[in-house]
This record gives sequence, structure tokens and C-alpha cells, in this order.
Amino acid sequence: MLLAAGCAAPPTGTSVVTKTFYPVQLAAASDEAGGPATLPLEADLEGAHSVDYYVQIALDRNPEILAAQQGIAAQAEVVPQVTALDDPMLSDTVMPIENHSIQTAAGRGPNTLSLSQRFPWFGKLRVRGEVAEQETQMALTRLAQAELKIVEDVYLAYYELYFNQRAIKITEANERLLNDLLKFAEARYRTGQASQQDVLRAQVELDKLQNDLISLRRQYQQSQADLARVLHTSPGSDVKAADLNVPSAPEEIDRLYEAAIRCRPELQERLHAIVRNQRVEELARLQYYPDMTLGVGWQAITTKAAVSPVANGNDNVAFGIGVNLPIWRNKLRAGVSEAEHRVAESSRRYDATRDDTFRLIKRQMIQVRALEQQIALFRDSIIPKTEQTLRVSTADYRVGKVDFQQIIDNWSDMLMFQIQLVRLEASQGQALASLERVVGCQLATLPTEEASEQNPVE
Repeated sequence: MLLAAGCAAPPTGTSVVTKTFYPVQLAAASDEAGGPATLPLEADLEGAHSVDYYVQIALDRNPEILAAQQGIAAQAEVVPQVTALDDPMLSDTVMPIENHSIQTAAGRGPNTLSLSQRFPWFGKLRVRGEVAEQETQMALTRLAQAELKIVEDVYLAYYELYFNQRAIKITEANERLLNDLLKFAEARYRTGQASQQDVLRAQVELDKLQNDLISLRRQYQQSQADLARVLHTSPGSDVKAADLNVPSAPEEIDRLYEAAIRCRPELQERLHAIVRNQRVEELARLQYYPDMTLGVGWQAITTKAAVSPVANGNDNVAFGIGVNLPIWRNKLRAGVSEAEHRVAESSRRYDATRDDTFRLIKRQMIQVRALEQQIALFRDSIIPKTEQTLRVSTADYRVGKVDFQQIIDNWSDMLMFQIQLVRLEASQGQALASLERVVGCQLATLPTEEASEQNPVE
């Protein structure tokens, strides 16, 4: 149902290095110029389609995902910037006034040109690049989070649309049944076997159904607009739900915990934050070592206006080397201490995110299990018995054993239970979609219990 994020083991210490793979490629969001993406043709979306079709449309065109892709592309360009040397420094000193310029034994020096380049201590550029690479990986996990959130939004809107569609059909079918009951009551009233109250009661119920249909059709159009928003298309698109395809939840909740550790992007982001802060700590320790600056200089010498009697006009060439002096130890120690605290902080944040993930999985599983039991109860017991009760009461009404009010009550119960069953089915799909969002991968792709035992999570 949802995209499967990359897999990585949780940290057992602060020295864990992970690499995560994601299904999204670094591609332009719309065009090479980065202009806004155009809306898909409504003809491609109108009509009944499967939820997977709508998910693919959303992943391809949703502006939030496209914006996240551009953010990743921008972050990836940081690596070559931080791993490059500083620009070399070129300076030229000109002394155009003859009486106010440097004089040497070889002659007057009217012009001095120098070129210098700073070289960081061994490993500094590499570590800076590793920090930027981890931040790029973190951006990838945020893109995966955006994708999973959009997919969840598609499912939530789709199942809400499905509920309204089915509720309208059920209500219309019950409207036809109620019309038959009205005709039956009118026939008995004309023959003197029933009172006019039965006819009026049926007419009132028909009016109530019309009111319910107005509300359902309003909700239906609103759910269409909600789905269209996620699909990045016109709110007036006539999107429809084709079917209800709800996967079953795993029997063992431990499998969901293991899958979340491997796949949930929020946890992967915390892992990359740990590694990034480890690299920042390494970079802070490297600040104890000086950087080196190499330079070369050239001084033009001329005999013109020279005061030296032995001036020969030979130019001067010089080579220079310099280093910074990291003598402020308090500052350096504070930098290392800060980085150490950042590593510990990111590790604790990973633990907190993992605990919250397990909590959310547990809550969603409780809801899913309860919905499964309720659906089975309604489908296998309550609704069949209600339908049978309506048939029996209708037959008894024909012979005068029950009044018309009893038939209306039984019919009303049947309608309520039928719509409630559809509501439960839609809620089950929404709960499973939210569960997959928390886990970070499709429930259908989780390994079986036997496979999990053969390939345990390390």
C-alpha cells in the first residue's frame, strides 16, 4: 500500500554507520527550469479507479513531493562545495610614485604580485563532505516521509470517498424498499386494514431519507475535493472509488516493530543524525591541527629612478609558507564537548522516536483488531438477523400480528447497520493505511513468520 523505505539496523552504540536506499530518484520536479508543474488532465482521473492508480498519480505530481525532490537536489550540491579548497588569493601592490616606492640594491620595486592558497589539515575536507552527505541522506528520509504522508492522505480520502459512495447506494436501495412498504401501507389503508398513520409514517421516513441523501451527497463531493487536492488536480474532478482492497494486518505485532526499525524514515533520519554528529565531532577534534597556507610572490624591479648605484633591474621571486596557530584551547575543547553532547542527544532522540513508533503501532493494531471483530460481528450476525427480523415483521404485518411502526423500526435498524458496516470497513482501511505510514513499508511485503525466523533482524 505504501512505499517501502530503505532498511538499516538500529544503533547499538554511537559508532554505527548506516546507508539507506530509497525508491525516489533525484529528478527535476517539473522541468529543467524548475517551473510549476501543470495539473493532470481531468480525463485521466475521472471515473472509477483503483486506489493504487491514484497513489501513483499523487507520487508523480503532488507539489509537496516535487518540492522535497528539489530540496534533495539542492542539498546534494552542498557536498562538492564543502569539499573544495578555498579560492586562492591573488594580490598586487603597485607603487606608481617614483619617490615613494621600495628601493633595493637591485633597483626600485614599483610592483609586487603574490599568490597564496590555504590547505586545510589532512582529513578536514573529507569529514566536511561526510557531514554534508549525511545531511543529504537525512533530506532523503524527509522525502520518504513526505511520500508516505501523501500516500496515507490518498488512502484516507479514497476510503472516505468509498464510504460515501456505498452509503448513497445503500440509502437509495432502502429508499426503494421503503417505497414498496409505502405502497403496501397505502393498499391496506384503502381496504380499511390499516390506518392513515401508517402511510404518513412511511412518508415521513422517506423525507428523512431524502435529508440523509442530501448530507451524503454533500460529504461525497467534499471527499472528492479532498482526494483531488492530494492528486494535484481540479477540485471539480469526478473521481470515484472502484473497490475496497484492504490488506490483512500481521498476526504478530513484533514483526511490525522489526519492520519499523528497518524501514520507518523517521528512524532512518535519526540514524543519519547520529552519524552526522559523529563526523562533526571528528571535525571538531581536527581543529586542534593547523591549516597551511602556501604562497609565491614576484616583485618587479626597475633601474628607472633607482637610487642604488649597482642597480641591475633583476626581479625578486619569493616563496612563503604559513600556518594558523590553534592556541585557544578553551574554544577547541568547547567545540569537541559540544559535538559529543550532540551525538548523545541524537542517540537519545533515536530512542524516543523508536519508543513513540512502537506506541503508535500498538495503538493502531488495537484499533485494527477491534474493527475486524466489529466487521465480523455486523457481517455475520447483526445484519443477517436484522434482515430476517424485517422479513418476519413484514409477513406478520400482512396478517395483523404487528403494527406498521414495528416494520419501520426494523427497517430503520437494518439501514443503520448496513451503513455502519460500510463505515467500519472504510475505517479499517484508513486504520491500516495509518499503520503502514507508521511502519514505513507495505504490510503485504512484510516477510512471513517462517521467513523472519530464517532471516532474523540483526
